[in-house]
Amino acid sequence: MRGFFRRPHGVPGMPQAVRPSLRDVRFGLLVAGEAVNSIGGWASAIVLWGFAAYRFNASPYAVSLTIVCWAAPPAVLSPLVGIYVDRMGPRNALVTGYIAAAGATLGMAAAGSLAVLDVAAVAYGIARALAGPAGSALPPRIVADDDLLAANALLGAASSAGAVVGPLAASAALAWSGFPAAFILDAASYLIGAAVVLPLPLRSAPPSEQAGWRREFLDGIVLMACHRGVQLIVLMSAAVTFTSAAFLVVEPLYARHVLHRPPSQFALFEAASGIGAILASLVIARIKASLTGRRVLGASGACYGLAACLFTGTTLVPVAYVGAFAWGVTGAVFGTVTLTALQRAAPVQAHGRIMGVTTAIQSWVETIGLPLGGVTLAALGIRAGALALAGVAVLAGLTCLASQPLVRSGRSARGQPHGLERR
Repeated sequence: MRGFFRRPHGVPGMPQAVRPSLRDVRFGLLVAGEAVNSIGGWASAIVLWGFAAYRFNASPYAVSLTIVCWAAPPAVLSPLVGIYVDRMGPRNALVTGYIAAAGATLGMAAAGSLAVLDVAAVAYGIARALAGPAGSALPPRIVADDDLLAANALLGAASSAGAVVGPLAASAALAWSGFPAAFILDAASYLIGAAVVLPLPLRSAPPSEQAGWRREFLDGIVLMACHRGVQLIVLMSAAVTFTSAAFLVVEPLYARHVLHRPPSQFALFEAASGIGAILASLVIARIKASLTGRRVLGASGACYGLAACLFTGTTLVPVAYVGAFAWGVTGAVFGTVTLTALQRAAPVQAHGRIMGVTTAIQSWVETIGLPLGGVTLAALGIRAGALALAGVAVLAGLTCLASQPLVRSGRSARGQPHGLERR
């Protein structure tokens, strides 16, 4: 552990900032832990629905209730638990969330009835409600401001790897030892994540004012409502999240009814998108500070929608593969740029609350996007409906490009004001 707390020359008592490179053992372990954690999380999420249906012979209504138990807590509780992220610090909050999630996952593995499974799923969702904002608030506290984009990109690549490998891990776990094995894999991945986060040194930040949870909760809402830069980022993220959620309905229907392909084709498109996201994230880490500003934010959101149009606007499978790959690339660019812009625009001492509110908004938008996606496809048809849903991201990106430049107004971990550049 000695290497984790080396002090920089000339600054006694100040921990050395983590470098966003696999050559820095601290960051390399963090990336590895994020990849393992993402793989376990995807495997657990996929297996949960099957566990309810196969083990307990649950009806479609009961399976839907289990899904709500798993998904609702982050949408409802993230703004509140964001207060405790600011109070505890993102590292301690993330470790707490990971350990709680591991316990909840083991509870799902040991569930002897559907009711117990649902209770464990609620506990799992509460743990994710804490870990989500904490994970988004951690990078500004461990890396230098100029390294934020690269750090977010590499961590994003690790998360995308989980989306690609997670379903395969779930299949292997099911074949090896049935449903409990996948949950045990997820619990182990959370403990690994906690182990690599715990020794990370934190950079200093202004203290978070503790004025009671109601006051702190309202302060986070007011801060977001009064900061045009944060508003723009959150609205752009909501638009892209809506398109992404709606396309969960579009993709399988497009593969079956437009391309006339078996279900395996849908899975291959997902793999192509995931590979594109991983490669793009690795490239972004090399580009670093070149991808910043309002124009990049708007252009990447619009390109995400255009890639979705290319993906589902053709009847040719090779062209659809190109679109799926481009969709993954643009999604990785947008996600990395958005998170970095939000981290820079918001005061670091309020990151937990801002990330909590953002997580809740994205969760609600996802929930709304799924049924609206189905309604749009039913009204317009698959191809026209897909283009309309992709157009939401395109329109939001163009609106961002046409908006007024925003002045830097947040504060970094070093206390320097910053936000969206005048670009």
